Amino acid sequence: MIQIYSAGNETFTKNGNAVLWCYSCNLSVELNGTWYIDLTAPIDKEGRWKLITEEAVLKVPTFQEDEQLYRIKKVTKTDTVIQAVAYPIFYDSADDAFLLDVRPTNKTGQQALDIMCAGTPYSGESNITTANTAYFVRRNLLNAINGNDDPTFISRWGGEILFDNYKVIINTRVGGDYGMEARYGRNINGVTYIVDTSSLVKRIVPVAFNGHMMSGSSPWVDSTHINAYAKV
Repeated sequence: MIQIYSAGNETFTKNGNAVLWCYSCNLSVELNGTWYIDLTAPIDKEGRWKLITEEAVLKVPTFQEDEQLYRIKKVTKTDTVIQAVAYPIFYDSADDAFLLDVRPTNKTGQQALDIMCAGTPYSGESNITTANTAYFVRRNLLNAINGNDDPTFISRWGGEILFDNYKVIINTRVGGDYGMEARYGRNINGVTYIVDTSSLVKRIVPVAFNGHMMSGSSPWVDSTHINAYAKV
């Protein structure tokens, strides 16, 4: 179920203003990169589409098996559908969590996040035990965690980022085997795959730095699967 909270409604512990019926709602996640949701909904006669505006918040189920909050930042409307792009609610920390002069010194990952998030609506969790130091002067929280300016939490402490509503989890590794499996016909409605052989190499001709090559009339090495393809 996908709920929407109108812009200004921050009571996320209660039901949203409406339940959305969508053509699609896809989550894109890049490790230590950008997270976003791309939603497409019909222009329905009930008028629920009118709630899909900038700054509204979506509550959606994700791979984290929980209700996750995403704030809409971009809306595109046609005569028949409305599209929205939304980012994790933690991204709000780029606007409302300003680190004037915060200096975690010789701290573990958890200690550093506690200091960085102090006095903000946000929290952090980390299993990184290596101690390090960083000075964050006039930086927003999101930028200090993993922005383009140095230092950042990621550049000093390392780790992999997982956004969980108002909490950021930065562990040495966020992936794992959680006993989940995907079965066609059970929890997958369909599969799309792409095969691209444009850069596939079946034979290599080794050349050393001094120009020396393998001897003989066949100075190359073939893939063990070379006969599986039409061309060498």
